[in-house]
Amino acid sequence: ALARLGARPVAVGEAKLRPLAGIDTGMVMRPSQRLALLTPHAGPAVVRRLTEALTAAGIEPASAEPDPVALHPEAASEIEARMLAALARAASPLAVDLLLDQPRRWAAVPADAEHDPAVLERSARLSRLIDPPTVVAVGPPNIGKSSLLNALAGRAVAIVADQPGTTRDHVGAAIDFGGLVVRYIDAPGLGGDGDEGEGVLLEAQRLATEAARRADLVLLCADAGTDFPRCPGPGPALRVALRSDLGLPRGPLDVAVSVLRGQGLADLVAAVRERLVPAADLAHPGPWKFW
Repeated sequence: ALARLGARPVAVGEAKLRPLAGIDTGMVMRPSQRLALLTPHAGPAVVRRLTEALTAAGIEPASAEPDPVALHPEAASEIEARMLAALARAASPLAVDLLLDQPRRWAAVPADAEHDPAVLERSARLSRLIDPPTVVAVGPPNIGKSSLLNALAGRAVAIVADQPGTTRDHVGAAIDFGGLVVRYIDAPGLGGDGDEGEGVLLEAQRLATEAARRADLVLLCADAGTDFPRCPGPGPALRVALRSDLGLPRGPLDVAVSVLRGQGLADLVAAVRERLVPAADLAHPGPWKFW
């Protein structure tokens, strides 16, 4: 299989730098006779082209998820093998130490602990450390949602302008909220001018509303001149006051943020992380069913 990709042989137990089908250069590792691990520089385009090259070389995709034990023959137990597989795809830095400690924790509890309702409930929240949850920011147009996204991401992700409706489609980014990586979606402003000719904007708003209904957390945004929107879905929500240097919206709120003055961003990061993965779950000494 490696020869078909144009890679020179790699002996069992070795790791060598090899060209990969003329597409990329990466480490090729041989932990066992029947297993080779390719580590390209990744990126969707590289992975897609490598997958196409593998298929063209007659190497068929697996019909099911690979067995963690077969994938990690170096593991001392099934839990350790599962841990290594989860560690390879965990998106959040907070997952690392927790995952590394799981073999010890599971060895200290009865075998039927994985069916304990309390373990399962806590595990469902902790699993957001592996598969990023979705956070959707909704609110009226032109209140600073795009500026908030750019401030959280630390780079220009969304277009910022004074003209309402600048965000015609939802804009997304992967953002680290204090060690928890989330898929953050900045939805187009809801409840704008309602111009019947703005079919594209209306469709974008509909899609954003659907995303908010399925989100793990919704940020209901408003400023001093607007009201907080209704939550589009049944999930949890935080009421976030934007441009707080100009005043606060009416009604109760959870966090007040001024991107201009750099105020409240840390509070928002902490509130989002606590709502999605509570500190009590992170500190709990019990096992985590992460598979």
